[in-house]
Amino acid sequence: MRILHITPDYHPAMGGGELYIREISERLASRGHDVVVLTMNSRSLAGRNGERLPAREIVGQVRVNRLNSTYKVHERLLSVRGAHRALSLAFSAEKSRMLASSPCSLRAFLFTLRAQADVVGVVNWYHGSLAYQTAIARDLSNFAFVGIPLFHTERPWAHFPLMAQMLDRCDAVAVMTEHEQRFVEHGSAQRNTHVVGAGVEPTLFSRADGRQIRSRYGVGDRPIVGYVGRMSATKGVVTLIQAMQIVWRSEPRARLLLAGSGLPSSQKCEDDIRRAFARLSDAERSRIVSVSTFTDDEKASIFDALDVFAMPSVAESFGIAYLEAWMRERAVIGSRIGATGCVIRDGVDGMLVKPEDPEELATTIIRLLANRDLRERMGHAGHVKSVASFTWEKVADRVEQTYRSACAAKTAWQRRAGAVA
Repeated sequence: MRILHITPDYHPAMGGGELYIREISERLASRGHDVVVLTMNSRSLAGRNGERLPAREIVGQVRVNRLNSTYKVHERLLSVRGAHRALSLAFSAEKSRMLASSPCSLRAFLFTLRAQADVVGVVNWYHGSLAYQTAIARDLSNFAFVGIPLFHTERPWAHFPLMAQMLDRCDAVAVMTEHEQRFVEHGSAQRNTHVVGAGVEPTLFSRADGRQIRSRYGVGDRPIVGYVGRMSATKGVVTLIQAMQIVWRSEPRARLLLAGSGLPSSQKCEDDIRRAFARLSDAERSRIVSVSTFTDDEKASIFDALDVFAMPSVAESFGIAYLEAWMRERAVIGSRIGATGCVIRDGVDGMLVKPEDPEELATTIIRLLANRDLRERMGHAGHVKSVASFTWEKVADRVEQTYRSACAAKTAWQRRAGAVA
């Protein structure tokens, strides 16, 4: 198949959506498919030496095309006096919000039409403009349109009526969980939905050394509760800090390890997280291990150093970090929300708590820290499940099948249209 993937950002940009589309693109390319990625380069992304990323390059057998000026042009146009008012006059309120929050691109539209792809998959519909213009291009070309929306169903943007209209225009939709499948099929006429899930590469976690991480940060044999990922209030980082303040009343030896970008030492730290740190006492602050940067090789060792992994997000499409923790057989804690409830089996391979409830989170942490057998049993169950169902190779199998289904649906639709004509 000739496959075109359209995504707001691509490697080396970091994030769940960026990781997802890179893994799928490279694995489908390794299977002999002709895979092209069209991406709007990140506003602040540059190469290792600060240079602009190339407009075209081949990465992992994937032909990557970057429209490097798209974000800047979008921001400049919106900065023109009266631009927002002009949008509101020309489009509905919903389309105006979408067009203002994420860029459309005539170059991307023309590229899509000329790509001669069998399948065009658009990932991350938070940036809905790209999906919207692809839906229009579909009617002017012959490709099968596959939506990979990564809906965070707790967020207002996922409920916009325009999203349902775009779902109806897809030949197939790839969703992360059964919860997202129900959301799509309840809110639209789309029924060709496929639960593909997210994945992990087990070999990347085979040579972890948590003891080295513990030694580096002087933690020793103290219990460690950890979070690995972008520091964001939506990921539950503030709730986790507040919960640890409760945990420390009875477990002062426990440590909180926070690994990822956006810590208070960074200019990109969110105000909510900065305020949460400011409310800590000196003693509490001394019990936090902050790791702002780490390599891919070190990530596995960081997970291995933990006793409990906690990511009580208030909105998720899946949560790849749970799989990464399970690769080191660590017990996990997530929030009782739609997507996470499909990933974590409460009481079997992890625990679910009420979102934004530091008291319940603290009680759950204390319970797991006090029961090593329970932690190990849950971590092992999660590992078995991940290896059986959530490796990137297995996810690529399901995505490949989704694309074939989309092509078949497109062909059937064309035959019906021809018969009517």
